[in-house]
Amino acid sequence: MDDARAASVRLSQLELYVDNHLSERYLTPALTVVTAGLLAIWVAPWKAMLWAVIELVVIGVFIGVCTRFRRAGANPEDEPKWAGRIALAHGTHMLSWASIIVWGWSQADLNSLMFVMLIHVGLISITAVMSHPHRRLLITDLAPTAAALIAPPLLGGDLFTLGLSLLGFFYIGLMLLVALRIHANTTEALMLRQRNAELIRELERQVARDALTGVANRRRFMDVGKAELQRAVRYRHPLALLMLDIDHFKPINDTHGHLAGDEVLKAVAAACGEVVRTGDLLARLGGEEFAVILPETDLAHALRAAERLRETVAKLRCELQDGVVSPTISIGVAMLAGPGETLSSLLRRADHAMYAAKAQGRNRVVADDPVVAERSAQGRAAAGP
Repeated sequence: MDDARAASVRLSQLELYVDNHLSERYLTPALTVVTAGLLAIWVAPWKAMLWAVIELVVIGVFIGVCTRFRRAGANPEDEPKWAGRIALAHGTHMLSWASIIVWGWSQADLNSLMFVMLIHVGLISITAVMSHPHRRLLITDLAPTAAALIAPPLLGGDLFTLGLSLLGFFYIGLMLLVALRIHANTTEALMLRQRNAELIRELERQVARDALTGVANRRRFMDVGKAELQRAVRYRHPLALLMLDIDHFKPINDTHGHLAGDEVLKAVAAACGEVVRTGDLLARLGGEEFAVILPETDLAHALRAAERLRETVAKLRCELQDGVVSPTISIGVAMLAGPGETLSSLLRRADHAMYAAKAQGRNRVVADDPVVAERSAQGRAAAGP
């Protein structure tokens, strides 16, 4: 697994860890209050109350950190920073609960011992279930309660408390193994989900791209073109459409073969792709025909863009197995005429201009007559739907 994918998986693990712990935000404060009430049986009530107040503040801080993390929309490279903050906040929370065995256990009272041990066994079980997505945080969460469950009973010195420590040791080991097994399964599921997401993105890219040339396909062009046309009409912004056709393409196929023709198509598409702006859309409509949507572009700039495309393609030298081909293109330019314009009519006008360029000798740019286009648009608007 490469570094980028590993970082993305770690971020997903942290997100799942946070989601698990945020689900307990309403129950943990209630559990704190009940535990403090029971502890007041063995310790001074003010100690139990002070612990409850501190613990509630710690819970609030932890929930706040988790909430900010979810709202931040962190990137994979931010994961170590957020993991450190969450580890500190939740580690303080776990340390607060682990401290109970230090100040809340009365060695002379078996009930007190069993109650404290029960709390720590429960904490270890909950930690194994809720902290498993993120292995490092799982270990840091387990450490305080594991130490509290094993170490203090050893101070009793009698056989019973030693047995409790031994029992706690094996129980912690068992829960750690279970948590790590769940962690491995969760990580595998996250990796599978990530691969599926990558495959879906690739399929979406393939659906929107022409398989041969890599530029947008007709379907993508029609979707984007309609959206850009609606936006141009709404805000009364100019929009241009270029129709490109490779000159004498059939003789290239007949002379050099269809594989050679495919190489010429790819070379022309690549050359045009280097010239069009980032906000423009270059697409292959089919065969040797291409089109370009130019948002926010008036006629003068559209003609200059078309000339750049024509000149760029004219400089190509496609070295084929049986010779060199120097392709040229004829380009028709059409401007959005008005609110009544549709993408189909804009394409049709650009196509007519492109055929006019071929009729005038090819390897040239011809603009659709804007006066005719305006009259046509006015006529459609007057006729109504």
